[in-house]
Amino acid sequence: MGRSNTQRDLTAHTTSIRCTPELLDGMTALVWDFGDYHSPIRTAWRDLGSTASKNAKWIKGVQESDPFLVPYSIAVTVLQQITDGYVYLDKYLAFMVTLNPVEPDALRTVFTYLEGIVRRIPLDEIPFMDPPTLARLVADVAPERRSLAINILQEEDGKPASPDSWAYEAVKWHIAKKLAAKPFLDREVEPVREAYEAANGQVKHRTVGWQPSDNVAAVQYRPISNGDLIAWEQPIGPVFATLAHPVDLAEALKARPENPTRSQVQYALSRLSVKMATYTAEPNPVLNLDAHIRRINNTVIHASTVLVDQGTDRPIMSVSLDGRGLRQTNKHALEILAKMDADRSSLNAIEERAAGERSRLNARDENGKRIDILTPPPGAIRPTMPKADSFAVGTGAGIYHLSLLREHIQRVFGDAVSLLDLKSKGNVFGKRSHEPATAAQEKEKKQKKQDGEYVDLIGKPSPEGIRRSIEAAGYKKLRILCLWYRDATLTRMIHGLAHPYGLDPEGIDPDPGGKKSFPLADGIEAVFCNAEALLEHGPGTQRATDAQRIAGTFAEPGVLLAAWCETEIPVRGEEHEGMKPAEVKTALAENDAKHQVVRELAKAAVPSQFLVGREYDPFTKTFTIIKRPAKAFEDHRVYMGLLDLYRSCGVVDDRFERALYPGDDTYPLPRMAFCGIHIRKQATDRKYKGQPKRIITASVIIPSPEPGGPWRMIGWSNIHPQWEHYALAQSNFHAANYPLHTENGDGEIQRWAQAGEDVRTALQELHDELDGLPYALMIDGHASRRVWPGLHNNKQGLGKDPGDPRLWLPASGLPPSWNPVSIIRMNCAQAEMPRLVAVTEKQKNGKTVPLKTSSDLYYPEARPEGHPWFLFTEPRNYGKKRHGQWKTRWRADPGKASKNADERKENELSAPWYSMTTREITPMHTRDGYDREILAVAAARLCHQALSWSDRTRYPAPLHAALQMDLGHPQYRRSEPKDFESIEILREASGTDL
Repeated sequence: MGRSNTQRDLTAHTTSIRCTPELLDGMTALVWDFGDYHSPIRTAWRDLGSTASKNAKWIKGVQESDPFLVPYSIAVTVLQQITDGYVYLDKYLAFMVTLNPVEPDALRTVFTYLEGIVRRIPLDEIPFMDPPTLARLVADVAPERRSLAINILQEEDGKPASPDSWAYEAVKWHIAKKLAAKPFLDREVEPVREAYEAANGQVKHRTVGWQPSDNVAAVQYRPISNGDLIAWEQPIGPVFATLAHPVDLAEALKARPENPTRSQVQYALSRLSVKMATYTAEPNPVLNLDAHIRRINNTVIHASTVLVDQGTDRPIMSVSLDGRGLRQTNKHALEILAKMDADRSSLNAIEERAAGERSRLNARDENGKRIDILTPPPGAIRPTMPKADSFAVGTGAGIYHLSLLREHIQRVFGDAVSLLDLKSKGNVFGKRSHEPATAAQEKEKKQKKQDGEYVDLIGKPSPEGIRRSIEAAGYKKLRILCLWYRDATLTRMIHGLAHPYGLDPEGIDPDPGGKKSFPLADGIEAVFCNAEALLEHGPGTQRATDAQRIAGTFAEPGVLLAAWCETEIPVRGEEHEGMKPAEVKTALAENDAKHQVVRELAKAAVPSQFLVGREYDPFTKTFTIIKRPAKAFEDHRVYMGLLDLYRSCGVVDDRFERALYPGDDTYPLPRMAFCGIHIRKQATDRKYKGQPKRIITASVIIPSPEPGGPWRMIGWSNIHPQWEHYALAQSNFHAANYPLHTENGDGEIQRWAQAGEDVRTALQELHDELDGLPYALMIDGHASRRVWPGLHNNKQGLGKDPGDPRLWLPASGLPPSWNPVSIIRMNCAQAEMPRLVAVTEKQKNGKTVPLKTSSDLYYPEARPEGHPWFLFTEPRNYGKKRHGQWKTRWRADPGKASKNADERKENELSAPWYSMTTREITPMHTRDGYDREILAVAAARLCHQALSWSDRTRYPAPLHAALQMDLGHPQYRRSEPKDFESIEILREASGTDL
């Protein structure tokens, strides 16, 4: 797995803006500072929240839940309406920030009404002559007009920049308003064509390059109250794709079909986001700008957010809707606005539309078929859609839109802007086992694929590597127990095992009773067992007995037993008729055999992996049995499932030796282990009092002391706090329940402090497991930022706060030799990452050439001490077509369906569009004698060489294994976090929608 030592001179151009005095000149905001956690105002706010929780259980004397009785939601909705929209209220009432003044009397009135509603006092009886404590204290706070430059930029004392929370909100408003002041120029790019003579003698043309054309469309973005921007007047969808660009909405209304389908009238809007972030060693924060596609929902009642146009003198208002199931505007906010004689026309319009949709929801036509609610033409009210499996406009804005955004930034700010550019020396990765290293190997692979022969497309571990890893963990043999109930799935399992091991599938004739084993390789064998009773959905009263019987039948001393099981996603059936959607969801989850089987097999120390054998189409309401593809290499679910099964077995094979310790390496890494710690807060559940506990899982990849030996992987969790072989640690974790909330009165900070103590205990015990081998610790800095203050960007070079109960660092208090040699902090949150626009390479002759993409490791050009690295990656799901590389979504071709292949055109509008992803790698608190760059390269290589994926994972392998241990827990879906921030962390970490 060698790599070239030739260094290159690469520059990555991004849409990130450095915060400078010139950029922030003249930017100010009004800030209401409501004091620290124990201030009278914040104490009264918490008391009001507690009262709301108690009173939410009844409405007008009827025992039922009131989802709208949330003080924060009421206050924000009202404040948005009585101001110009540029207002942000901290959830914990630490501060409020606006761009323009708000009268004290208005605040006093709002909070007086708010407290009266929460305490169930009729609005007409609320005593305004004697306002309650909270309303009086809030109104008495005098706002300060503060300079963003003074708050955001680094002070002369040299300490890291540490902007206050309010500045993160206010700076977005200012930047958005400036970006909206000039039109966004969407310049068309046209291909440069070259004639050539084909093999048959015909003259054909091919594209050899791209160049800007004279066709430029001026698009007007408008600010949103949350600091984003949106191209309000330029919708993207099938109706608009056939019209001139920029779109005339009046013409679009005429072009709307008379009896359209759902997809014909669906549309989306282009959105720009602005988010401030700090990086280690960067003296000042950076503003990360990105382009997105915001889909518009067909209904208000199924949306959580609605965008409302309230005139060009105000930003587009982003209004959060309340309720569970069918949503609507906050009724209490409407009551307050009515009493204040404030303008509530937009909220009333939302409510009227929601009421109309609720009345039409169950409407039927003359045939008894439900009537679909279609997306109306673009109007003043547009509900947004965070996710949809099928939509007329695909996801992603494309990389060309980012290049136009960079040009727009330069046009708007001129000399006042300093854009962030990054440097790279080129490739630090070798060829993975499934990637051809020579032209001859590439040709051979291509020919095999054409012939339908098996080709390794995932990077399977070698049989010898699997055996050695299993033996290093103390086992003599790996026995894969294939549990199935459909012949088609059995066939897929046989072929999926036979091909990677170089066997003829026809030579495997399984015994349905599972008594006959088939050797796959030395120390690895498979058993095939029909287990329909165990695997079928339902309450499974005999499931525990069946699992114990099967495990007991095939278990032997010295044998690691792993189960590969057939399953299918449970769907609504006749037995669920008359049940509410929430009740159906609960019933399906409780009867899902997969989670029950995971638990029962885990009790027997058997790791498991599942293969879907049948799929359900919700549109046709039919089932389809998944059969073996004609080409041996195309059953990706089978091969990926096997990879993940090997991960569950703790297999770390020679792929990692080649990845981290190749011959003649420019980045020589000492023999060392890598430990990944995953921390997550359980979902808050009103059924339990107190703070939910934290879930902590960990894994360590341990190399052989000498090159060429077998590697090991061990695991740990705070449910079963003991370092064990990864397969056993995961089984012990999955066999136990998540911890319940406790009622000892500890709050958020104490819970995070306890999580830090648990990790320190794990690291203390890890010292004995490693027998003196040094290790690096890998964590998600975003997910664990509440645990260790010493890893914050603004705390670098500073000391511990004596009043903070949390550990400063993960191993604080342990002997220095027990500490990790470095803490490698990862961040996958794309909103906080520089977005790649283009790459240029400076060649040895001094010429600079543009490159299409780069999946290399980058760093700040000045390379200040302690700087981060950024790993850019091209998402594999965008394929080779690179949609969005040379046009914006406004110019997407809606395609053409035709039986004639020559006339058929691909629908670019609905396809996902190409862009790069980024992750930050920051080695911190690195011990003398260890090179930060070498450690950053090692972390990047552990992403590049995944444990159970054919391409890069967002996390390095040990941290990815710790995350997967948690995601695979049978109770995960009930305990997963529900707050937006935590969901985003997990989504970014896994690279999928959870």
